[in-house]
Amino acid sequence: MKTPKRIGILEVARLAGVSATTVSRVLNGQVDSRISVETQERVRATANSVGYVVNRLATSLRTHRTGVFGAIVNSLSGHYQPHLTSRLQAAAQRRGVELLVAQAKAEAGEVAGQLRLFQEDFFDGVIMVSDLPGQQALCDHLDRMGKAHVTLGAGLTGPLPAVLTDDRYGMNLLFDHLTGLGHRRISFVYRISRNALRDRLAIFEETIAASQGSIAGDVISFERGESDRKAFLGILAAPERPTALICGSDGLAIEVVAFLRDSGVRIPDDISVVGYDNVPDTAYWAPPLTTVAQPTDQLCEASLDLLVELSNLPLEARVAKRPIRFVPPELVTRASSSSPSLRPFSLA
Repeated sequence: MKTPKRIGILEVARLAGVSATTVSRVLNGQVDSRISVETQERVRATANSVGYVVNRLATSLRTHRTGVFGAIVNSLSGHYQPHLTSRLQAAAQRRGVELLVAQAKAEAGEVAGQLRLFQEDFFDGVIMVSDLPGQQALCDHLDRMGKAHVTLGAGLTGPLPAVLTDDRYGMNLLFDHLTGLGHRRISFVYRISRNALRDRLAIFEETIAASQGSIAGDVISFERGESDRKAFLGILAAPERPTALICGSDGLAIEVVAFLRDSGVRIPDDISVVGYDNVPDTAYWAPPLTTVAQPTDQLCEASLDLLVELSNLPLEARVAKRPIRFVPPELVTRASSSSPSLRPFSLA
């Protein structure tokens, strides 16, 4: 049986009407602003139509680059992180970049063990999603090993280089929305075990302080213990109760809404509740949740862009460069927020 002829990069370039260098850059994830999106799409479509496959081994031997990246995710459970991870993989696929994802182990030492895999020559760099155990030490270790890395969504105090949602802008969107509805008593709901909420908590407290008394705001812990839940209801039953709650995340907001409904509180008739993230569930919750939409696709695109950019730099330039890039979110207004009700309500 005759072996089919292997399609080469020159044939792909001829059919796509571009140079072999352009084909190589596109299919190895090394594109920049000089190669238009239309050209990238045409090259990938041409390569797919003729069955061209990048020879990663040959590329690695020639350039010491493979176009393969790794990602370590804090968790693949919950509401937002699985959604973020799936969009990160989709963004990599659009670029023709291979992205291999691992879920972080529980201990810093175990995560360091996982990173040893990503330190192999087969990987060009690593994206670390959210905050991992001992993350700064891990980034320092990657620097010593000469590997490019980017941290996605670990907050203002997380390691650099990083790509973040502009949470200050996002929190301002929520405050403007609620005060525009007439709310002047607004509380922030958080969970102490969630480090990812610390920036939003700090921004909330700064905003309340800057209002010089025009907005009354407290921070309320919403833990899973029975005593914490009773204390939460006690705050809502007080005469000077908040008329609106800003929850630090959509996952937390969904728990709060369910708990309040079970306790006989009507949303938004008795109290408005808003979240942060815009995970897919929130549009179908009862009531649909007003929230800040994290620009997930833009975050993923920016993270990959930065990682590719850094991996193309010499080691000294990469270590010296510690950029932080912000992506602005958007407000999504739904039925869980309305004008404040000042009448008392009964708790079940």
